[in-house]
Amino acid sequence: AVVMLDFSPGGTGQYLYLAVMENRLGQPINIATQFVGDRVRVKDLHIENGKIIMTAIEPSSTDAMCCPGNVVKRIWQLQNHQLVEEKSQESIQRLTLNLLDNSGWKLDSWQYGEPVSANTHITLRYQDEHLVGKTACHSYSIAVRDTLRPGFINLAADYSTMDTTECTTEQQDADKRYLEQLAHVNQFTFFAGRLTLSYNSNGHLGVMIFSPQTSSEN
Repeated sequence: AVVMLDFSPGGTGQYLYLAVMENRLGQPINIATQFVGDRVRVKDLHIENGKIIMTAIEPSSTDAMCCPGNVVKRIWQLQNHQLVEEKSQESIQRLTLNLLDNSGWKLDSWQYGEPVSANTHITLRYQDEHLVGKTACHSYSIAVRDTLRPGFINLAADYSTMDTTECTTEQQDADKRYLEQLAHVNQFTFFAGRLTLSYNSNGHLGVMIFSPQTSSEN
């Protein structure tokens, strides 16, 4: 198994490590640890044919460290209790909305430390230059486009909704809050395989967190 370790010693640094764990008599034992980088965002991490494959968002030489914009594939293989990195054959991309193509997401948290309730089911997809999805009460669509800065986006001032079903007062409140926060989103990135949308709503800064939808949830 592979574990991601995120270490924040203070200041602006945020150091990411990979730890390889082995099962010994039912106990997880760390057999190799590898430093990945500072303020690296992870879109995907999996093991394939004995290799650890990561899709990461890393800063280029011209990016601010806070806002990495290079999408890279990194590959490691375990050799003699050490992770040895291989050179990827894939070219570096920039972080744009196209990275959200062919993927669905469900809302997990309104902001860090505030998960949605068990009765809140809100989805999001990027489709035809729009963010689209469903809430308990509506389906919605809002136009969106990339800006010159990787990961920064502009959403249209207006969005469209369509009632889908009757819903409870709690669900109506959740819908209203979600659409309000979504309308003020200005940046997206990834963290530990999850999609994050940063928003500034009435002076309140926050980050909504989404997890990938499974096939049964689509």
